[in-house]
This record gives sequence, C-alpha cells and structure tokens, in this order.
Amino acid sequence: MVGCLSLLALFLQDNILSIDGSFFVILVLVLVLIVVLNSILFKPINRILDERERLTTGSTSEVGAIIADSERRLAHYEETIARARAESYRNLEARRRNALAERARIIQQAKDEVAEEIRQAKSQIALQVSEAKSRLEQEAREIAVKVSSNILRRGVGGRII
Repeated sequence: MVGCLSLLALFLQDNILSIDGSFFVILVLVLVLIVVLNSILFKPINRILDERERLTTGSTSEVGAIIADSERRLAHYEETIARARAESYRNLEARRRNALAERARIIQQAKDEVAEEIRQAKSQIALQVSEAKSRLEQEAREIAVKVSSNILRRGVGGRII
C-alpha cells in the first residue's frame, strides 16, 4: 500500500510522466488482463502441471504398489511351491514305507510258505523212511526165513524172533 502511495506521489509531481485519465484506464486494463490471463492461462497451466505431478507421483506409487504386489505374489508362490514340495516328499516317503512294509510282508509270507513246504517235505521224508524201514524189516525177515530154510533145509514157520 505504501508503495502505491509513493508511486502516486511520484506521478503527482511535475515529471515527464504525468498522471491523467489514461493511467486509470491502463490500470483497469492491466487488472482485467491479470484476471483474464489468470482464468484463461495460468489456472489451466497450473491444473496441467498439478495433473502431471499427480500422474508422475501416482505412476511412481502405482509402480511401487505393483512391485509390492508382485513381491507378495512371488512370496505366496514360493510358499505354495515349498508346501507342495514338502507334501510330495511326505507322499513319496509314505509310499516308500508302504512299499517296504509290503515287501517285508511278501518276504515273510514266502518264508512261511517255504517253511511249511519244508515241514511237509520232512513229514513225507519221515513217513517214507518209516515205510522204508518197515519194508526193509519185512524183507529182512523174509530173507532171514529163506536163508534159514535154505540152511536148515526145512520150512521155518516164518517167524524169527
């Protein structure tokens, strides 16, 4: 305000420049020009600059959000893979244990079958040995009777004690 008064005092002096009615017209025109330029030029430019800043900052923040989302998804993906891998290892180990148990069962069954066959074979061999002994005893008696009959030249009652 003081500046305007000093400027006005300067113009009121008898200088080369003198204030007349054109000064006020020019002042009004300058003020109108400022208002018009402000609404037509400066505000749209400021809006464009603000929009550019928002888009630039927004893009940067969007990129940050996308990167954060990507990292979160990558961590989830890696966790899912780790869980799936652990599950497959557990399944593989369970199948291996089941296969070993089945193998042991089959081996034990084969051993039991072989043991039963051996027992039956021993039983048959013992029976055959017993039958062979009986036949041998019978044949030995018959031979003894024949030998005794031949030696004594008479019939022996078929009994040898």
